[in-house]
Amino acid sequence: MPIRITNQLFRSHPIVGHCPGPTHGRWRRIVDAVLSQKMRPARCPDATFLTWNTGARPARPDKPCGLFERSLAQFQIEPLVLGQGRKNWRNRDKLALTAEALESVTTPYVVGGDSCDVLFFEDPGLVVERFRQHFTCDLLFNSTGSLCWPQLPRLMEFQTSRPVAPLLKGRHWINSGLFVGKTDFCRDYFRDLAQSPPVEGYAHSDQAVVMETWPRWYPRVQTDDFCQIFQWFNEKPAVLHLERPLAARHTSLIRWLRRLPGPLVGAEVGVFQGYTSEALLRSFPDLRLWMVDRWKPYEGRSTIGDQPAEALERALKSTTFWTQFAKDRRRILREASPAAADRFDDHSLDFAFIDANHLYEAVCADITAWWSKIRPGGLLTGHDYGTGRDAEGIWGVKRAVDEFADTTGSPLELGADGTWCIEKR
Repeated sequence: MPIRITNQLFRSHPIVGHCPGPTHGRWRRIVDAVLSQKMRPARCPDATFLTWNTGARPARPDKPCGLFERSLAQFQIEPLVLGQGRKNWRNRDKLALTAEALESVTTPYVVGGDSCDVLFFEDPGLVVERFRQHFTCDLLFNSTGSLCWPQLPRLMEFQTSRPVAPLLKGRHWINSGLFVGKTDFCRDYFRDLAQSPPVEGYAHSDQAVVMETWPRWYPRVQTDDFCQIFQWFNEKPAVLHLERPLAARHTSLIRWLRRLPGPLVGAEVGVFQGYTSEALLRSFPDLRLWMVDRWKPYEGRSTIGDQPAEALERALKSTTFWTQFAKDRRRILREASPAAADRFDDHSLDFAFIDANHLYEAVCADITAWWSKIRPGGLLTGHDYGTGRDAEGIWGVKRAVDEFADTTGSPLELGADGTWCIEKR
């Protein structure tokens, strides 16, 4: 399942993220997270996707051009890329390029997005599906919560005068960088805008022309005011809720932990990008979780043993980002296991989840070190039992866990995706 967006203000689940203008750190982290997911191929025979990218814009680490294209490539959808190789680019060129391209488009719908600013979180075909289901207009632009340039009184006045504006709490400003519409209508619309004069003082701006002409095209041209398809990504964190879906291993782990009386205090040993930490902190609102990891390279083959130091620093930043919602309940302990276990009193934890170095000696040392920290009735759990390199005999998770269970006489429970659990009796 993909990363899910929830707009807490409108209780909607948009599927396309749009980050026009200045960016912030979380956009870069979200881009990395979404592009690292494996998406199912999608089919959208009713829509043509198009963007504008000359290929000449200087690379920016926070806003790399080609994002729109790479996002669609995850779903094996190839967009039309307009303006390639064009010199002396002006944003107003988008209007004429789009009008020209639409003359050859045969699909009933068209979806357009800026190359540097737009990210698909789910099947792009859902854009057309929701447009059909929820909107009666012919063309739908994104709606944002910041005053879009240019800020001219007459352009702002119309947007503020719309009946829906008071309900949106300042999120009623049109942005031309993301849209979905009916192709037949869009041909006439973009042809008209391409022939319209530029707004005085803003000769290069397509946005100014879109704003200037909107009263004439309204209500056939609307904005996605309640974020049913598009989400402005500079939204406040309290409004914009992002959540990675539970993996199979999380489902098993959560099921075991629900047997314990709360509130819980636990430790995750081996955190990497914080995926399991996030799942636990969301599933148990009263949980206090120790997140134990060096986030530094170590010797030996394991899940992340060959990662360079820079990649592990990025993983720590990802962990911090995805668990920020529970910053008062998480505790990040940047130390190696098993030595980190010495920081804890015996019988002080309800559970420990071991997912660190997977080599046999390391797993044995982790199990021994953390077992004494778990209270009677608590759980020692872990990951990658008999999976991946463990099944090939390269790792030693299964061997170490089996030996420990036999030695203690404790029943061993197995769950999805190589999860394991031993209750301390």
